[in-house]
Formats: sequence, structure tokens, C-alpha cells
Amino acid sequence: MVKLKEKPWREWPGFQFVFFDCDSTLSSIEGIDELARHKGKFDEVKRLTNAAMDGEVHLQSVYDRRLELLSPNRAEIRELERHYRQTLVPDAAEVIRVLQTAEREVFIVSGGLLEAVQPFGEWLGVPPQHIRAVDVRYNSLSGQWWDYQQDRWGPRPDVEYLDPADTPLIETHGKIQVIQELQAGRSGRAMLVGDGVSDLLACTAVDLMVGFGGVVVRERVAAEADVFIKSNSLAPVLPLVLTEAERTRLDSSAFAAVLKKGIGLIESGEVVFNL
Repeated sequence: MVKLKEKPWREWPGFQFVFFDCDSTLSSIEGIDELARHKGKFDEVKRLTNAAMDGEVHLQSVYDRRLELLSPNRAEIRELERHYRQTLVPDAAEVIRVLQTAEREVFIVSGGLLEAVQPFGEWLGVPPQHIRAVDVRYNSLSGQWWDYQQDRWGPRPDVEYLDPADTPLIETHGKIQVIQELQAGRSGRAMLVGDGVSDLLACTAVDLMVGFGGVVVRERVAAEADVFIKSNSLAPVLPLVLTEAERTRLDSSAFAAVLKKGIGLIESGEVVFNL
């Protein structure tokens, strides 16, 4: 295995698999916090989110508490997908498109809510089988449960959250298990890009952990991630993933601009190497 710290980044061997977090990484929002804003409980829920993302408390101790405070219905959770699109982090869509053109496998592993994260990921071109997030159960006796006419167009939008489905993604160390399951039977180097301590703690499941501080800087992630992106752009991911030969080929392609931007951000000090 090539030890990355022994080589400058331009000589790295490249990565076959790229795992992205969603909230505050592909999108500039935290989905549950936006639900809280809609419900008038933003400050209270934001404090819980920050405590979990900064590693001050275990994620599982606040996950259900936040949703219990909000009791969102299915329609409100689905509306998050539209908000994710509106708050796309700069260059996220183009980076994913280039990676897939270069025959890389792209995944989204998120502690966000599946009904919002999955359609957002599919909109970005990520296959649904490559997307993992937290599914939830709904209280079938909430809302206008007696009005069966609402079922004509699919599951009723007014039913309210009951509890999260069983998944390791509501646990602080849960991403390790999910990433390992997604890589099972595959061969190649893997990179994880994310903003939170739950991403940092999943570093043992990948070859390179890239912290993203373009939306929010979490001090522990900035200090301990193998690589830390300070800029509000995911463009630096592209030159880090691709080999030198692939970057050279892209120089004369339609994707040259985003590659050049990513390299420029690395060379200007917007990317920190802690290796």
C-alpha cells in the first residue's frame, strides 16, 4: 500500500470510491435544523445538533430527541429535498459528475433523513443503491388518518414522525459499519468527505478522511482529518481523487475549469494537509 504522507498529493495513486456526507457538505444546511426553523424551535435544536457534530455528546443521545421536539410530518421531511437543492455547496454537482465520468463510484452516507437525502442524491446523479441515510417510521394514526382519500397518490403526507428505523447512522461511530458494508466485495482505495466528528471517527473505514469546513468549521475535524478543506467549494476533492495522468487528460476537456479551480485552492493554502 502506498503511504500517502510519503508523497506530495500530486503523486498520490488516486481513489476508486468517494463517500460524501450530505448536510453541511453537499448542502449548506443541516436538515433537522431547517425543520426546526420551520417549527420555531431552531435555537434549541441547533444547540443539540452542534453538540453532536462537534463530538461533545453522542449522536444517538440527541437524534430522537430533536425529532420528538419537532414531530415533523412526511410532507415537511420531503420538502427538505427541495431545500437541499437550493443550498447546494459550490461545485458539488460538477465534482460528482466528473468523478463518475472518470469511472469512480460515488456514495452518500448521511445521518440525515432518507426521504430527503435520497431524492437529493439521485438528483445529483448518485445511484439510489449508493445512498444511505436514516429512514423513519410514521404514526399511522396521526393527521387525518380517517380520510382514506389521501392515500390515492401514495403515502399520506400529513402523518407524523414516530421514531427512527433501526440503523447505525444514528450512532456516533455508525458510519464505519455502513461504509464497510458498501465496500464489501469491492477492491480499491476509498476517500470520505464530511464535516462532522461522526465522519472523522469513520476514518478507519477509508484510506483518506477529508474534513470539509466550507460551511462550518469544527475544530476537532480541522485538527485531526488527514486533509481539511477550508474553502466553500468541493472542487479540491477532484484533484485529490484523480491520478496525475487523469488530471492531465482533463486539462483539455470540458471539465478543465473545475479541476483548475480545485488545484488553485490547494496551492493557495485553502486545503490543509495533516498527514
